[in-house]
Amino acid sequence: MNKYTVMAAGLVLSLGLVAGCDSSGGADTNGQDKAGSSEGAKGGAKPTGPVYDGPAVPGLAEKQAWSLPSSEAIDLGETFLFIKDANGDYSTGGLYENEPIDGTTGTLHAGDEPEPLTLEFRDVKTGAVRKSLKVTADRVAATTWHDGVPALEVRTSSTAESDGLSAEKTTVTVTVYGGDGAQLGKAEHAEGTFHVHEGHIVEQADDASLQLTPIDGGKPRKVTCTGQLASCSFDPRNKDIDGGSAHAPLITGTYAFHVENATTYEDEQEQLVMSDLTTGKKVWSTADVTPPKGVELNEDKERTSGAVRVLDVRDGRILTAWGAGAFSPDTWVTATYDLSSGEQIGGSTTYAYADNPSDTVNTEGSSVLSPDHRLAAAATETGTAVWQLADGKAVWAQQDGENLMTPLRFSPSGVLYGTAEGDGDGETVLAVDGRTKKVLTKSLPEENVPLFSQPSGYGYFSTEDGFFVFPSQA
Repeated sequence: MNKYTVMAAGLVLSLGLVAGCDSSGGADTNGQDKAGSSEGAKGGAKPTGPVYDGPAVPGLAEKQAWSLPSSEAIDLGETFLFIKDANGDYSTGGLYENEPIDGTTGTLHAGDEPEPLTLEFRDVKTGAVRKSLKVTADRVAATTWHDGVPALEVRTSSTAESDGLSAEKTTVTVTVYGGDGAQLGKAEHAEGTFHVHEGHIVEQADDASLQLTPIDGGKPRKVTCTGQLASCSFDPRNKDIDGGSAHAPLITGTYAFHVENATTYEDEQEQLVMSDLTTGKKVWSTADVTPPKGVELNEDKERTSGAVRVLDVRDGRILTAWGAGAFSPDTWVTATYDLSSGEQIGGSTTYAYADNPSDTVNTEGSSVLSPDHRLAAAATETGTAVWQLADGKAVWAQQDGENLMTPLRFSPSGVLYGTAEGDGDGETVLAVDGRTKKVLTKSLPEENVPLFSQPSGYGYFSTEDGFFVFPSQA
């Protein structure tokens, strides 16, 4: 499977002036932002790239909006970020570690040494360049700013040589840009392993703690998982905190999660606790709500399985998945709770998920969500199952005897893409109606499965023939 495949089975108007670089390797934002804003208001030319001549893709309009030669891009919401090297060639990405499991581009450029690059911010709908920046960098990757706003991370390293007494020291400068090319924040950090997420530098403080340092200033905070020999880490592929049997988004909006009893060396169950990101005050916990129907309880009314996940936090609601029981490791029960009252909203949905030992991200119990968050789909033992998030009501599920389909993602119009076991060797890519299960195509090339940019809903994919962007199907 290529990078557009979700591992569970799963995303500018005129030519801006190009500004110089500062001594740290970041862009000279004083000149760039002013120039970019002025030029962007004038409008720009639509790129003249290749014409798509492949098979029709359900969920996409018949005619492409625009295209570029073969390349990859980081989706920033209103814009796509493309990179040109010193020769003027577009980056096509690479096989980098820790790429997002949703199929979007994570790292677009990574090198051993800083090198000159041109960042192009192109309008999602028209392809016109909104802004162009020159930077010197050894890493360019997708990230998020506060409240999940799509953003761009540019890292540049510099080394101070030893004077004979002091040790050689390498410093990394992290600059975060928004989708309009404006600088959002900048920070320096010692060389080492760290991640940038939700406007914070995320690093391991010790086995049980993560340190979150705001890039735009502010006091660092530790997120600590409790329990005997507790282990707690951050997985950059799905942006979850990993506490053993418990998983949740590390940061979501103004909240952060940690895990209580994050170990298998205690009798007490693991619990997910959501707290205020700034103060650390507890807001919600799985310990304070009633597990949904279908979760096995012992004689003390406690869960027999410690497995629990938070899948999504949105609009005052929390979507959860609970292990069904101690002897049902692949069976999960999903349910939604009101954040303020702790009451369950709607019913629950129980499925035995497909067991995939090679899936190191541990996505069992997870779901592929539609862009409007009305539908969820998951890979179960009998194939794909689809249900409504609002009330947990099943929409449809595959039956015994059908070719097992693993869902990848939804289009804004409700098309569900997935891979299925073919009649011969290998897999085939399907597109089905997410509501009715009707097969729309059974032989879509895997590289043509689109990703969708929000909020426009425009779909895009990259093949050896080019980078193609389409309006979503009405």
